[in-house]
Formats: sequence, structure tokens, C-alpha cells
Amino acid sequence: MARVRNIRHLLTAGLILEDVRVFLPCLDGDVAAAPPSDRGLRIAQERLTALNRRIAAQTEARDRLETASRQAAGGRVRPSK
Repeated sequence: MARVRNIRHLLTAGLILEDVRVFLPCLDGDVAAAPPSDRGLRIAQERLTALNRRIAAQTEARDRLETASRQAAGGRVRPSK
């Protein structure tokens, strides 16, 4: 059960299954309470960087679509929240 719980914890934190492989040696312990390894921290930072890039790209796409929609509607469309 600990292994499944740890995998879920890592996935919920934002890692992907490929990232979780780095943690295989410690999945039977308490991953959440254990001190992080340098490699684990590097993997987490790389995933965070990738997520931030995707978020930025999606934000730009949303802003472009919102602007185009507003212009096409002559200002009748309000920005979505």
C-alpha cells in the first residue's frame, strides 16, 4: 500500500510517471517525509519549468483568442474569468 500511496502522492504533486521512476528505490518508505535527494529535486524543478512553459503558452493563446473574439464582436464580448 505504501508504494501506491507514494506514487499517488508524487503524481498529485505534478510529476508524471516517467519522473516517478527516479523515486523507485524509496517508494516503499515514506516519500512525503523523507529528505529529498538532489536528483529528486532536479526532476521536480524540471517538471515545474515544463509546467510553467505550458501555462505561459496557454495564457498567451487565451489572451490572443480573447482579443480576437472581442474585436470580432465589436466589444460586445466580456472577458472570461
